[in-house]
Amino acid sequence: MKKIITLSLLLALATWTGRAQIVCHVEGELMSNKYGYNIVICEAGTDLRANDDPSLHVRAVNGKFSKTIECDHIKKYQIFLFNEYRRGYWRFGEFFAENGTVKVKLYADQPHVVESDGEQWLLKHQLDSQLEERYGELRDLENLLYDKEHQTEIYTADFLSSKEKLDAELIKAYQSHNQPRVDSLNLASNQLSSDPARFTPKGLEVYNKKEELSRQRSDFEYQYYVDHPMLESLYKTLNAIETLNDREIYTNFKPEPYERLVSLYHNKLINIFPGHPVHEKIAVAEAKDILMAGKPYIDYNVRNTDGQLVPISSLIKGRVALIDLWASWCGPCRSHSVAMIPIYEKYKDKGFTVIAIARESRREAMEQAINQDGYPWPCLLELKDENQVWNKNGIGNSGGGMILVDRDGTILSTATYAEELEPLIKKALNIN
Repeated sequence: MKKIITLSLLLALATWTGRAQIVCHVEGELMSNKYGYNIVICEAGTDLRANDDPSLHVRAVNGKFSKTIECDHIKKYQIFLFNEYRRGYWRFGEFFAENGTVKVKLYADQPHVVESDGEQWLLKHQLDSQLEERYGELRDLENLLYDKEHQTEIYTADFLSSKEKLDAELIKAYQSHNQPRVDSLNLASNQLSSDPARFTPKGLEVYNKKEELSRQRSDFEYQYYVDHPMLESLYKTLNAIETLNDREIYTNFKPEPYERLVSLYHNKLINIFPGHPVHEKIAVAEAKDILMAGKPYIDYNVRNTDGQLVPISSLIKGRVALIDLWASWCGPCRSHSVAMIPIYEKYKDKGFTVIAIARESRREAMEQAINQDGYPWPCLLELKDENQVWNKNGIGNSGGGMILVDRDGTILSTATYAEELEPLIKKALNIN
């Protein structure tokens, strides 16, 4: 096995050294038309909210579809049904775009079937097969914990009642765009879901068994990457870093499995597939902590209101500035931005400015949101992640964020609430 994998890696390295063109043929069959005939085939990590390009869509005709992917590196791709994606919960198949043919069968409400003759897909498939053989029971345990039909067996009546009330309050808070209330309710929900007393005796038994199997599975997968470095291990590293960056949104989060994979990357995996774009994505994801108070704000290019590429530093130099990263499809972002309007009007003639950058797949979406919300400051457009502004700011596929900087470009805050930002703005402007 080791000799086969070593040979595969050498061949891959030879391919990337010469930057040979990758040509991957995808041939598919639609097994159900429950979600229509529109199919998305896109690079892993693509956010359709900002990058819904027509080139990513194919249409099944008489139950068949096909697509040819050309690229300079072997890359991980996903395939899914667009209408299923639009409902908010969807299944996707994964494959590597590499020289060869990928065959796909797409189903409704059940896992898709993907087969490939590519080397990297085969290496990943070998690992997945072993994980399923050894730890397939883990999925059944997770279903017991999370499926609604088993809730009364797993959780106490007090917990279910409290959770139902919190969920109802969350819906009201979302509908009223009350973001502080949403945040506080989410915190309360996380605390409730962390309470060991939430389980019945059977639930606790299932949970403990699931945790032990999860640990064993993680240990096996880690050791497999130690013994068999492959392209999938780099994508797993990227996912681990992104998960660590967002750890605050998870309940009962255990960072150790993710942290050791990141350590393995720096000790070993960083040396495989040199020049592959995933290495740059990993470096960007690891740089999230650059947005901390007291550090200098990063520089990057954006398109100004005239459509010219300019450094962000040229737009904020010498002023107390709020960089507002937002999107028309991000409700919380827009709520935070609207709340800043009276503060902007109060201090705009005293050295304060707002530079807003909208992450969109269509200019019209940004313009419509501006008209609805009435933003008085200049709004720049990050169209289809052209300049990777979100990645460079370490916020990945989230809706957005805010960065307040001093006149010299030092970060003062990454808060998003107007009531937190105004005192800092006044202090930076030397206003008592």
